[in-house]
Amino acid sequence: MDPSTIQEMSRGADERSADDSGPGAGFSVIDEKGRISLPKRLRQLLGAEPGSSIAYIALDHALLLIPQDAHLAHLQQRAHEALARGGLTIQALLDDIPQARAEVVAEAYGDEFLRELERRHGGASETQSERDAET
Repeated sequence: MDPSTIQEMSRGADERSADDSGPGAGFSVIDEKGRISLPKRLRQLLGAEPGSSIAYIALDHALLLIPQDAHLAHLQQRAHEALARGGLTIQALLDDIPQARAEVVAEAYGDEFLRELERRHGGASETQSERDAET
């Protein structure tokens, strides 16, 4: 790497113009809470704004930052389309969560465990057998 490239990389990213397509390199300091401040130019390169989701991967002694906003928006759109194709709504899914959770717990732990839990702690937990008998 030639000295001018090293000098360019060591210059703060905020010093570069918005038109500069040079490397997105610079330096940041980790604060006492473990946070790293990303310079404006790097945020622009990543398309990151306050509240943006950024995934990270530690590779040996390097840190790879991966913007997630566009990816999450794409996944959200695909989920919405899949629900619409299936004739489902978000509310219908939310309404089904308690029953689905109870079924998973009953399958994972069994009716005997749930009866013992009910005996020890009270509450409204039902065994799968009791729910099946009601239907």
